[in-house]
Amino acid sequence: MSEYKEIGSFIDRTYKVVRQDLINRFKQAKVNITPEQWVILSKIGEKDMYQTDLASMSFRDKPTVSRIVDLLVDKKLVERIRDKTDGRKFHVRITPKGNNLIRKATPSVEASRKLGWTNLSDKEYETLISLLDKVFTNYSEKE
Repeated sequence: MSEYKEIGSFIDRTYKVVRQDLINRFKQAKVNITPEQWVILSKIGEKDMYQTDLASMSFRDKPTVSRIVDLLVDKKLVERIRDKTDGRKFHVRITPKGNNLIRKATPSVEASRKLGWTNLSDKEYETLISLLDKVFTNYSEKE
């Protein structure tokens, strides 16, 4: 047996239950987006930005972000504006409909997060985030 314990399956199973909880909460609240769309929409809701910046901020690859933004544009939650100085770049900004959806979805997101942190002290939360950041950095620095 290896001296290094399997971490991927623990992270994967946790991701799956968190994602499913949010899907269920969105369904109950009649919020018609996926957790992945929520991540991108909430980032744009915080600040208008270039689509390329969304990829690094959301830890997703550019093609995935592009597909998600396409879906959010189709739903009229965000709009894409071609950059005047560089026609290859797009600025993405939230629409009033997107802001309304964020307000509607936020209680579901907060309730899901609260459930996840139940029985964790502030110190345990900080330790968990610190450990996950270290693991992330270990893999990121390898490239």
